[in-house]
Amino acid sequence: MREAIGNTFIVNLLMVFIGVMSALLIGSVSYSKAFKVKNRIIYTIEKYGGWNVTTSAGTNVVKAEIEANLKEIGYPLVVSNPFIGGCPNRNGATLVYGGNSGSNKYENTYHYCVYEYKNEKGLYYGVTTFMHFDIPLIGNYLEFPVNGKTKTLYDVGINYNN
Repeated sequence: MREAIGNTFIVNLLMVFIGVMSALLIGSVSYSKAFKVKNRIIYTIEKYGGWNVTTSAGTNVVKAEIEANLKEIGYPLVVSNPFIGGCPNRNGATLVYGGNSGSNKYENTYHYCVYEYKNEKGLYYGVTTFMHFDIPLIGNYLEFPVNGKTKTLYDVGINYNN
């Protein structure tokens, strides 16, 4: 009987170890995807020199390229309001993309936030992406932010004529 109790303890210990290692693996994969998305968004904003870059037809070039990249990566779409938080307010920043509109529906297609900061040299942008977990029932309530900022951009407001 003593051996059966000892084996049960070892099996339980092994199950806890496998659970912890699985959680770490899932977390690292999710963090890697959110970090990659954040870096692509920052790269695109720096490439065009700001967020408000439009064509002559009024299309935001930066937003269109970012959403094409996110579709390619497989970043989750915002579907009808599954995520608990919108974009949090930041001191000294203006939210230029993301968040909830007045009708409590998301303005954005993908779940990320872009903030505009002003300093004495020009503008820079802060980007927040989120780690998502596809766990039934509780997955929509688990989101962890991954933040980053662009370098200071001196020449903003470029208009492309396509």
